[in-house]
Amino acid sequence: MVVSEIFYRPIYRLFWYGSKALSATLPLAFYAPEEIDFIGFQSVAKHLPPLCYITQNKDVKAAVQKQGLKSKPLFSFPEVLITSRHAMHRFPASKIISIGMRHGPYHFKRMTRAANYNRFDLYLFSSEADLAAAEEIGVKVGKAIGFPALDAAFDGSITPADLQALSAKYSLQRDKPSLLFTATWDKANMSAIDNWLPHLPKLAERYNIMVTLHPWVSPAYWKALAAMPCVHLVAPPDLIKSVTLAEVCIGDQSSVLAYCSALDKPMITFALPPAARSLPEIDTLIKSFSLSIESYQELEAAIQDCLKNPTELHQARMEANKLMFDALDGQAGLRAANAIKELLFSRGIKC
Repeated sequence: MVVSEIFYRPIYRLFWYGSKALSATLPLAFYAPEEIDFIGFQSVAKHLPPLCYITQNKDVKAAVQKQGLKSKPLFSFPEVLITSRHAMHRFPASKIISIGMRHGPYHFKRMTRAANYNRFDLYLFSSEADLAAAEEIGVKVGKAIGFPALDAAFDGSITPADLQALSAKYSLQRDKPSLLFTATWDKANMSAIDNWLPHLPKLAERYNIMVTLHPWVSPAYWKALAAMPCVHLVAPPDLIKSVTLAEVCIGDQSSVLAYCSALDKPMITFALPPAARSLPEIDTLIKSFSLSIESYQELEAAIQDCLKNPTELHQARMEANKLMFDALDGQAGLRAANAIKELLFSRGIKC
């Protein structure tokens, strides 16, 4: 439990029950603290009744308004809440029906306590293996449905014209191979960003460079990248398209590697020492579907290997996809929506 919840809970409950008495609660809401949450949920939302989006993030508000949808501030009072974060301490009213889901695929880091999952009435996992790992630590409310955020890569939503437009936006040169660098949150001590960031200007002489970072990465790294005109920072809505355009993906223990595996991209990963939230089985999985290197000095040779032999670890990626996603069929959003509607129907709420 977050300590602040002890003081916040009675205030929130007072307002929640007051809103309920006045018929002013939100029937169905999605809490989106980051833009990636909103984007990943859209393939679920299209199968559900109209929702209200709760957020304090200006980028999310802009994305919501662009689609003509409704947004509400953080201090709001839903009857049914869906979120891809462990954030029920922000909505501490026991009468709220709550559904949790992953904002990133699979569990690339050690899972949080089972109690955090079990606060939800239902929690949606990206695969049966993901669910089994959760049940092993005591999670009792899980259901495997796939990873809705990847549906766009498999349901025809992304067209060749979309890819061409992004390539033009990033000024990708046809005579240069395209690399996508990805880094997880540096404070988790699982990031390899220091291994490659200083070298990007030199690499850009030979390659198109795209970079995607965990949104919590320290400001100094964002500032350093912003000062590199040769580097194209990937906006959250462009993530899947950027992976599609990349010929080689380079990372650490970022869950973006799962996107790269799903799209069968050759990968290079930096081997890192164990951290508090790292898992040996995830280290083994990543090494199975990527070329593992120890330092930047090995990177150029690894890139050339991937470019010359892009199918070398294809089978390993396909096996990893079965583990992380069960099926990549563009229907995970529908399965998630059906699971949500089943729960609500069991509680007497018709969708």
